[in-house]
Amino acid sequence: MYRDDYILRMIDQFGAIIRHILGLYRNGQSPLARIAIDNAYRDRLGVGSDQVAALSVQQLLALLRFHGVGEDWRSEGAFLVALLTVESRLLSDDGAEDAAAMRALLALQTLIECALAAPEPLPAYTPTHNELLALLQHYIVPAPTLVALLALCEQQGDLARGEDIVHELLARDPRRWLATARAFYQRLLERSDAELTAAGLTRAEAMVGLAELDKIAPPAKPPMA
Repeated sequence: MYRDDYILRMIDQFGAIIRHILGLYRNGQSPLARIAIDNAYRDRLGVGSDQVAALSVQQLLALLRFHGVGEDWRSEGAFLVALLTVESRLLSDDGAEDAAAMRALLALQTLIECALAAPEPLPAYTPTHNELLALLQHYIVPAPTLVALLALCEQQGDLARGEDIVHELLARDPRRWLATARAFYQRLLERSDAELTAAGLTRAEAMVGLAELDKIAPPAKPPMA
């Protein structure tokens, strides 16, 4: 009980910090927002903004787990996702598009890892994958990140976005991602009509999508007995 109360207080504290930073950003107080973000990084990870930006997602997750409260590293990860997202917007406003994309990509990768591992939804202050993809609209997201995002979209029922990801992978290298695409459409067909409708899709569309893949390469025939 005490641990649960502590975690809830910690999440509330994170939310208050994010609201404060967003308030500074929206009021045009960018220098103060940057200082607050840097201080938040140092408080949670022991390193500042420049060092965080140089980390890979694996390194960042290692720091999260080292500094996190037991299994609640995911809530701390969501907090860092929010910090990275605001920082990405600040850098984009300054015209530093490459640096902004680096933060947004790290935020997306961290979000995916935290959300896939979380037993329940992440805190309300957590940016969504669609918000982060909007920040990355002019950037080529690495294929491994897209594949991981596909798993998250299916988990969260964002099947239309999942189909967009499949199309993007096929556009890059159709033969490499053909099996991934075919498996995705087969999983769609295993869902109920209600689930598909809720996601803005229909069973007929999923069947057409699967059939279109045969134009790239027909499905392998089972070996003869």
